[in-house]
Amino acid sequence: MSMRIEPTADARLLETVYLEILEPSFPAKELTPRTAFLEQVRDGDLDALVARTDGAVCGAIVGERVGSTVLIAWLAVTTNRRDRGVGSALLAAGIERWSASPDVDLVLAEIERPDMHLADTAFGDPYRRIEFYARHGAAALVMPYYQPPISEGMPRVRGLILALVASATRAPVPRMLDAAEAEALRGYLLETFGPAHRAHRGDDETVRIHAAAGAADGIRVIALNDYEEIPV
Repeated sequence: MSMRIEPTADARLLETVYLEILEPSFPAKELTPRTAFLEQVRDGDLDALVARTDGAVCGAIVGERVGSTVLIAWLAVTTNRRDRGVGSALLAAGIERWSASPDVDLVLAEIERPDMHLADTAFGDPYRRIEFYARHGAAALVMPYYQPPISEGMPRVRGLILALVASATRAPVPRMLDAAEAEALRGYLLETFGPAHRAHRGDDETVRIHAAAGAADGIRVIALNDYEEIPV
């Protein structure tokens, strides 16, 4: 098997990626509509890397740029190429590309909590996803988190872990985020959720996220397998 991974902004290739890889792999509430996806890659808000084996598209990783942070928005592999190292190669390529950028401080990912999401034939197993990211050095931030509505009319996606996939600091976990990491994280949350004082009245979820990020004693980083320590 000959595999190549390359960044792309080619609209025709990305449409194939969307229809053949992303759409079958994610529920609608977790996937940006196709037209918006293509526009965001074109405008540079999303950065897509595509894997091909023997010329055929077999997987993709897409990062969303938010301030000095890149959030891994989607990582998926075609069903016939799963468990063959394609996902690992894509994650490694994404981390290498984004970490090499001088204005990227953090690479993050949203991961479903296995105690709050069931395994699904089409959309994967949260336990296996935890194991996958843990094998590649990701850790969990001890703070509540949800995914804001992906598009108008869609719900929040709750029961998620915000994972630290890569940063300039390589200290082992458990540990605390250092000052630079914490500042980058707060910048990400500010752009994602808006200022805390603008949260809708009664929106305790968003208030708690901002409170955790600004806690005087800092933000803990723990092993992904210890996710049950994270407040829901």
